[in-house]
Amino acid sequence: MPTSPTPSIIVVAGIIRGSGHICLSKRADHQHQGGCWEFPGGKVEPGETLGAALARELEEELGMVDAISTPFITIAHQYDDLHVTLHFRDVHAWQGEPEGKEGQSVQWFVPQALADLRFPAANQPVVNAIRLPEQLVIAPEDISLHELLAGIDRLDAGRQGLYLRQWSDHAEVSTIVGLCNKKGLKVWLRASGPQSEVIAKALGVFALHFPGRVLAQLDERPAFDGITSAAVHDLASRDKAVSLGLDMALVSPVLPTPTHPGKPVLGWPQAEVLMKGTPLACYALGGVMPGDLVSARDYGAVGVAGIRAFWR
Repeated sequence: MPTSPTPSIIVVAGIIRGSGHICLSKRADHQHQGGCWEFPGGKVEPGETLGAALARELEEELGMVDAISTPFITIAHQYDDLHVTLHFRDVHAWQGEPEGKEGQSVQWFVPQALADLRFPAANQPVVNAIRLPEQLVIAPEDISLHELLAGIDRLDAGRQGLYLRQWSDHAEVSTIVGLCNKKGLKVWLRASGPQSEVIAKALGVFALHFPGRVLAQLDERPAFDGITSAAVHDLASRDKAVSLGLDMALVSPVLPTPTHPGKPVLGWPQAEVLMKGTPLACYALGGVMPGDLVSARDYGAVGVAGIRAFWR
């Protein structure tokens, strides 16, 4: 006898930001996953756009009028009895002060505090994604230490992170990471083997990135307490990163680049297949410009990454 298909719903939720804080509401104890904090939102009704559905939900739940939002990240989650597609959107503008119109607790938190709160399981990837900058700047390999330090000084810690691909001198990289930490700039370090995890932890870097060769050798999640990142070029590498429970991915090459003319690229539609719906927070990389952020988020990325176009 054929089994009945698992019911599915589409949900939209808002990342409400204000003065460096995130607004959350708390589920009543009698509700499904009661007592959990959540990003306000609800079910999308037939015929509604995602933006309209979120605006309606925020007005009904929090008294926020005329909320304007744009895509942030889309996640698919399978519960025992329900398949949920969650569209998280950045809320940019609204009228009225958020308050619990349905008796729920509403509170503002700094992003770092979210890691210590209890959320529904489906929300965990977005909790990680919120901590990520919108741009990941990859340090060029052919610059001097002086040029690198000068470039770091120009980066905006509120919007950008720094990825160090080439490093071997521990004293030098310690100086670089120390400067970035003082500036509040999040640092990604490229893993080259098992010792990279120990070194990254000792240096206090924010994230450790596993290129394809190293990713292929992993059979369990790395012993690193920070954000773990993977190089994703196809479904196989994407699925490997997901199976290991990694946090994010650099998806490439999305578009043609002057440095690799004629090299096959994913294109936005195939990049979307790799990025949208996955629990990985994805950055679009390869031929992507800083101004492509909005388009990249439409295709499922949380941010954009690059070298020369980002290194000003």
